[in-house]
Amino acid sequence: MYEGTMVRFTRRTVLRTLVVGGMSVAAGSLLAACGGGTPAGGGAQPTTAPAATPTTAPAAGATPTVGGASPAEELWDVASYYGTYDVSTKQPGRPAASLQGPKYEKWTRPKAKKPYMIGVSFPHLKDPYWLAVDYGIVDEAQILGVGIELVAAQGYNDLTGQINQVEDLANRADIEGIILAAISYASQDQLVTEIVKNKKKPVIEVINDIQAPDIMAKALVSFYDMGYAAGTFVAEDAAGQNVTVVFLPGPAGSGWAPDTVDGFKAAVEEKVPGKVQILDVKWGDTGKDVQVSLIEDSLNAYPDVTYLVGNAVAIDAAPDILANRAKKPKLVSTYIIPPLYDKIAEGKVAAAPTDFTALQGRMAVDMMVRILNGEKPGVDFPFRSGPIIKVVTPQNYKEFKYEDMFGPRDFRPVFSVKPKA
Repeated sequence: MYEGTMVRFTRRTVLRTLVVGGMSVAAGSLLAACGGGTPAGGGAQPTTAPAATPTTAPAAGATPTVGGASPAEELWDVASYYGTYDVSTKQPGRPAASLQGPKYEKWTRPKAKKPYMIGVSFPHLKDPYWLAVDYGIVDEAQILGVGIELVAAQGYNDLTGQINQVEDLANRADIEGIILAAISYASQDQLVTEIVKNKKKPVIEVINDIQAPDIMAKALVSFYDMGYAAGTFVAEDAAGQNVTVVFLPGPAGSGWAPDTVDGFKAAVEEKVPGKVQILDVKWGDTGKDVQVSLIEDSLNAYPDVTYLVGNAVAIDAAPDILANRAKKPKLVSTYIIPPLYDKIAEGKVAAAPTDFTALQGRMAVDMMVRILNGEKPGVDFPFRSGPIIKVVTPQNYKEFKYEDMFGPRDFRPVFSVKPKA
């Protein structure tokens, strides 16, 4: 069945079941290969990881590889899309309608035919969300014996900086492919085309969605669906009451923040029409200082707001801002970062969907290795795939191992991994 039909089913029916708690997928079995991480402390020094011989044990219930044949190791549950990517059928935040899916399946790990060197570009490394992606990419590269060179721009306002960094990576003779976490949904199409068509190097997207007609694969979840999950929580938590919301999505020009708003609106309008009023939407970079300022402005303008909904950096900062206020809105994030998990456990935050951030980093490395091995995206493996979204609350947080989502608590930024000799 074509995605154009199935995406409505996923958004309206599957999310109702999977996201809000109908489907019981144990977090531990989802993610035996993924650790969990705490943000690096101030002044943490970037490190270079040595080449490593894979030592990670298979996930619980995994099927071992037999006799050196293609790996049959089943690692975690994903929603995948196959077929040909036709950008004319693409809408922001949704899989292209030309793709077939979603297909719910187990992710499997490839074997690298040689010690490839892969370039990686992030929008920034200013918050623990991207540290978790860094962990997933770095650890998966070590398991597969491939090399990584990672660069980070200065934030979502630094589009030119990211383009220059990616061009530098693409010009390096040793870099065989690039994993891109794009700052902009639509402004980096030409960059991707130049690298794929002229430099003959594959580019795949991780975390943030991108339009890019020549992108070769995507390891991500839909942030529309993440927003839909947050909206579903608010609709159910409000229990039929009229409530108000101030929304702090993140950067307006990003390939993800606007999608969370669209998904949230769709959920509340479908489930409790007319009951949830969005008083304001305040955009801004996910640097903490920016988000703190937006929260303070929001609370001063709307002191009686019922819910503060937004990006994880904002919701993580909110409890401290609310500490001395008599009236406290409920806090709901559109995604999760390590300190937010702890605040959910403490009851300070009501909910946050998890996209299993570190897993997406692992999947991007696996996809790139498959392409460099000669496999065809959309045929031999999914063109687009990501972990199944779950919502973490104070009532169920113990089902989600911290290490499963984020990497080790003592993980520090790693920018370079040497390929296995």
